[in-house]
Amino acid sequence: MPKIILNDLYKGRLMLALLLIATLSILIPNLSQAVTQVKDYQSGKAQFDLSINSKSIPYNIFFHSVMPEQSLHLKSSRQQLSSRIQINEQWQTLSWNKGGLKWKAPKAPGLYTLETTDVETGHQISVSVFVLRPATEMKNGVLNGYKIGEYPKPLKGLPSYAAPKGFIEVTKENMDTKITPHFTLGQFLCKQPSGFPKYMVLQQNLLENLENLLTDVNRKGIRADSFVIMSGYRTPAYNKAIGNVANSRHVYGDASDIFIDTLANGRMDDINGDGKVNEKDALRLYELANNPETHDHRDDLVGGIGVYKPNAVRGPFVHVDVRGTKARWGI
Repeated sequence: MPKIILNDLYKGRLMLALLLIATLSILIPNLSQAVTQVKDYQSGKAQFDLSINSKSIPYNIFFHSVMPEQSLHLKSSRQQLSSRIQINEQWQTLSWNKGGLKWKAPKAPGLYTLETTDVETGHQISVSVFVLRPATEMKNGVLNGYKIGEYPKPLKGLPSYAAPKGFIEVTKENMDTKITPHFTLGQFLCKQPSGFPKYMVLQQNLLENLENLLTDVNRKGIRADSFVIMSGYRTPAYNKAIGNVANSRHVYGDASDIFIDTLANGRMDDINGDGKVNEKDALRLYELANNPETHDHRDDLVGGIGVYKPNAVRGPFVHVDVRGTKARWGI
């Protein structure tokens, strides 16, 4: 008799569980798909704490910009770390002392890869260090043959609208460099036609915000390995040529126009699942971008979010920037 009662209890619980799953499947049709997608997606979050010049490095792949001969100060709470940096295809070992490390950037602009490993766990953080080409080298708005144009006076005198002091030098060899787990340097290049080298401005907070948003998108069951960056950095010259406002956040390297295109057809996917591609898909992406959780409730990740409807030459998209103050439009 006890055995029969136990089996009945088990069957009852099993039926209840199946009923719950069936109910959830009706309410959330993509539940099983979303769970699979979440498991498949890797955020690439750093496995130990590391900061460079007081900026926390949030991912196991990240980047940092520095002026020539400026010092980098690395800090961590981990006890056993080893670091090395690649200069002219040669690796040089850097020494930690009491949780800190100091390295002086060379005078020559370019890409220098800095790798730091937690000896105890084997976890690694790779930082692409871009030594900037100084803006003082520009002549008549041209830097090393690349047309940049003139930056406008800072809007209302705000520091966030100040002209950059230097530019990342982009070459054929480094444009495919991963600067975060899901984005490459070349994705953010200005669209103006030119040869190499090209130059750009790119802010760390923008990439951190985009990575946070991408993680949230995947959590919601929309599988995407990256966003299409329809427009990232714009030189003031290009920005003027397309008729945009002079103080666009794009010229300061902290704005991107994005959409999701897993089908590689050049247009936004049907991310809301209604069988159509229109502004409702951009609104869905806007809703996710507007979630305070995406910004980790941090003021330095707050900025503008705008929705753009499709037109004859492009699909819908969302503008995201980290200007430091909240701005919303297009909804």
